[in-house]
Amino acid sequence: MNTKQNGFDVAVVGAGMGGLCSAALLAHYGYKVIVVEKLPFIGGRASSAKYKGFTLPTGALYVETGGVVEKLFQEVGAPFPVRSFPMQLCFRMSGKDHLMPLKGGLRALMSNFADEAEAGTVLNAIRRAFSWKEPSMAISIRDWLLQYTQNDKLLAIFRGLVNYQCVNFSDMPAGEFIRQLRFGTGATAGAHPQGFLALMQELVKVIESHGGQVWTSSRVKYIEVQDESARGIVVDQAGKQVEISSKAVISDAGPQATLELAGKKHFDKGYLKEVGENVRPLSYMCIEVSSDRPLVDFPGVMVVPEGHRQMTMMCTSLAYPEYAPPGKHLLQAWAAPDSSFLPLNTKKEVDLMVQDLRDAIPNFDKDAEILHVSYWQKDWPMYRAMPGALTQKTPIENLYNVGDGVAPFVPLGLPACAETAQIVTKDIKQRIKPA
Repeated sequence: MNTKQNGFDVAVVGAGMGGLCSAALLAHYGYKVIVVEKLPFIGGRASSAKYKGFTLPTGALYVETGGVVEKLFQEVGAPFPVRSFPMQLCFRMSGKDHLMPLKGGLRALMSNFADEAEAGTVLNAIRRAFSWKEPSMAISIRDWLLQYTQNDKLLAIFRGLVNYQCVNFSDMPAGEFIRQLRFGTGATAGAHPQGFLALMQELVKVIESHGGQVWTSSRVKYIEVQDESARGIVVDQAGKQVEISSKAVISDAGPQATLELAGKKHFDKGYLKEVGENVRPLSYMCIEVSSDRPLVDFPGVMVVPEGHRQMTMMCTSLAYPEYAPPGKHLLQAWAAPDSSFLPLNTKKEVDLMVQDLRDAIPNFDKDAEILHVSYWQKDWPMYRAMPGALTQKTPIENLYNVGDGVAPFVPLGLPACAETAQIVTKDIKQRIKPA
């Protein structure tokens, strides 16, 4: 049995960060919005779940404070109860810990492993990239740096910095790394004490307070296209087919899923080629570890770049005791696999990461219990594409993509999703009046 719902200005496919930010912005500006999510929870890869008393992420581990995400929450009147953790990085290399100072940190860190002339050669190349011209996107940051140094220690430092962006050292384009390095200068970060799900619920409250709706466990069957324009969506909700008309459709399902939902026949060959060539999901992984004592005594992020895998770890419960049951601690270690763009060999990657944890943490086998292993790949990637892969508009009028599959060149992750929501909202406000 089919039912119809009319009167929505915008239908949003997917309740991830991009979809909820878009819907909250539009609802705030008077648009009647409906968000439809196939999963039983909101947030997508920007959510969290309880597991054996621990709070574990579904993707995002932290969010920048003072940046585009916090400003978006302020714009729509949503609380942003994010508690920051220390942003100073600590590099664990050759059995020693090296704090990276907040000011002049890269030069100070490099001075532990190279003389002034060698470090200066690398830093001068970065300075020129900042002030004159960014490196090519056709070369990896690893290969770009090899033009200026063969020092394994210096390369390891940058290997760790790239992993902090959740990308393999050999897969991160040099131009993109320089942009991220510049963008991240001075940034602070944190998380919601109750997990990312609680943060995403603040956006849902905004949507619903303005008359919008958010459906979960409801699958969009297809996007309705008439006369080369998006006219709404058809949803399977609890076995019922619901037709929802709207003036515009925003997809947070990823560009490839959007093609399937709207029908590839409605897109021109050039756009299909762009999606096929540029939208490449990135793989990543995380091991969550339980212990009775903190396995790392540093309250911020520990970079371990010299192991089998470029790895970053944090004793999350030092900053957020709420994430662990009483008397327990939570350590999260995350790493890029051998290739960001290939399906994971999960057994191989886990074995190598566990070996890196053993090498980095004394008495790991005695004191630690592996709680959970998270993978991001294929349809649930770390990122759907590197920034700049596509713009947010599709060839179908009034059909937009948001999220990390259509991120602008900076930033990455959650700020990128929020930025795409800002771009799409601005365009809709110029073109479509709310009912």
